[in-house]
Amino acid sequence: MTRYWRRPRPFYRSVIDALVFLAVLTIALALMKQFDMIDLGTGSVQVIDGDSLRKGDTDIRLHGIDAPEYRQTCRDKHDTEYSCGKQSANALRGLVKRQDVSCSSIETDRYGRAVAVCKIGDLDINDEMVRLGWAVAYSRHSMSYLRAEAEAKKAKRGIWAGTFEKPADYRSRQRLVRGDLGEPDIPD
Repeated sequence: MTRYWRRPRPFYRSVIDALVFLAVLTIALALMKQFDMIDLGTGSVQVIDGDSLRKGDTDIRLHGIDAPEYRQTCRDKHDTEYSCGKQSANALRGLVKRQDVSCSSIETDRYGRAVAVCKIGDLDINDEMVRLGWAVAYSRHSMSYLRAEAEAKKAKRGIWAGTFEKPADYRSRQRLVRGDLGEPDIPD
């Protein structure tokens, strides 16, 4: 039996193969991120406010929605002031109570929070908060929840039952009053 001598693989070829592998991996991760596929896992969460959760050490901002800030007040249909920020947080708390929540991160915001779409089974929590009227569609970041907002507004659900200042406008006004850049409004 004749043995053939095989020339050793050149080092540069191994380097090229490694670089190609890293490029493919980077592209795959970028596509996963673009298509909402960075999974934050499933499990219980803690509600921070109407559009923010905490899962373990990870702070999560619900993508495409903007809920009243925790300390924000609104007016009901009788023009009586009420704590719509706390009501919004309570609505989110009611949705996620003792449920396994799965979140898929889209990006990280300027505060280091994961911006994510979260679900309980097939129920999109982001959409449900807007549909229930306890958050508005954050069209500056996504058009995904405009239909749910129109439905809540027409049915006068949640904050749409009275009058309110849009959460982004409230935050801007609070920053002017405080004279700072404003940190996220975290509950006591």
